[in-house]
Amino acid sequence: MSCRTSEISARSSRHRPKLIFVIDDDGNVRQVLADVLRHHGYQIETAATVEEAETIKQQLGADAIGVVITDIHLTANPRFHEGYALYEAWTALHPELPFILISVISSGQDLPAVRAGAALFLSKPFTMETLLELICYLRTSPNAPPHATDA
Repeated sequence: MSCRTSEISARSSRHRPKLIFVIDDDGNVRQVLADVLRHHGYQIETAATVEEAETIKQQLGADAIGVVITDIHLTANPRFHEGYALYEAWTALHPELPFILISVISSGQDLPAVRAGAALFLSKPFTMETLLELICYLRTSPNAPPHATDA
């Protein structure tokens, strides 16, 4: 399922861009998400690190990004939450920029923004249908997203 034009116009006269920014250190995850999202009509940018993500965001501008999907852990060390730190930094600068935080480690549900319902969290593996529904909702709803923990 993807956002159809009629769904968007029925929900909101103003919606976020179709560009989805996928940030994950796992190249296979980036590729699968990019392929599926492109198939559903989205434009895609990908990055493997915070540094790459910052460079791409500077080139595009935050207003060009519809939704950011980032893994909480962008290194093999589960003690570091680089993706979550990126979420905090970017939402401080661009509070209107919607995020979906993802991780194979379910402790991501315990992060402050996820607990507060301010950020969506999907535990890997998740269904593409759930991801597509969340993207559609985030792109078309002026309201805060509902809390999601997994598919």
